[in-house]
Amino acid sequence: MKKLSKMIFALVGISILFLTSCMENEIVREPSPAENSYGVYFLNENSIDVTVPSEATSYTYTLARSKTSGAITVPITSASGAVFTCPTTVAFADGEETAEITVTFNDLPSTPQTVDLTIDPTYAALYAPGHNQFVGTIKAINWIVLGTGQFYDSFVMASVNNVQVKRAEGTNTYRIMNPYPNSILVEADWDNWIGGINPEYIEFWINSDNTCSWDTFWYTGLIYQGGAGDYVKAYLPSALAASQAANDAKSKVIQAGKLITLCPYYYVTGLGGWGVKSTYLSLPGGPDLYEYLGL
Repeated sequence: MKKLSKMIFALVGISILFLTSCMENEIVREPSPAENSYGVYFLNENSIDVTVPSEATSYTYTLARSKTSGAITVPITSASGAVFTCPTTVAFADGEETAEITVTFNDLPSTPQTVDLTIDPTYAALYAPGHNQFVGTIKAINWIVLGTGQFYDSFVMASVNNVQVKRAEGTNTYRIMNPYPNSILVEADWDNWIGGINPEYIEFWINSDNTCSWDTFWYTGLIYQGGAGDYVKAYLPSALAASQAANDAKSKVIQAGKLITLCPYYYVTGLGGWGVKSTYLSLPGGPDLYEYLGL
């Protein structure tokens, strides 16, 4: 019996030794591939889904590299949508950590179009805080025509202008189309002041507190006393001077979905201005401005 027990113990011991030996043989540790001497990658900060203004013709992405010595030109392959023209290389100057690649396009639709760019494997980073391939989308703002509204500028105009009003889909951004037609300026007797830059539209947006803002200024179609370059501009007050910031709040929604007032500071660069004046936009279906303003 003792002899049998010793045989069983010996067999168990051999089995364990065999099993251990097999397990040790299955563990293989190979060194990780070495990083190449370029280490190029797309930054994680690049926006994946982009919406650009409808008049935009390009968009730029940023790449980086982990080793900055030497100037290099990196091949890029593209599987992007047909609407895009994509560079086939991107260049890093000596000592520069980042470089930009600009994708161009014409007549970009409001439906998302795919941008798909890949760094040549010879240059692509293996262990960088980014990606060797970038896949994202770009689309144009879809401007929806709301209908015909009314626009009146108390400083520039003598009468109300019927205007087309557009809204950027999914936003509170609006456009007043052709706000200062030549006939309106002639009617208001601006004479030799007519001839300034005439805007295709005024673009503004409604903020969360129902105030309104726009980007710096819009042109009015007027030029001060006919002087070359002396354009009369309608500034967001705070964009003209910090001391005017309190006047921004005068631009606001008066009746939700119906009536808006924009109150710019009229100014000629280097000469001076006329202060804050009121303009009014009656949205389609809003009040008649002749009646509302008593014109």
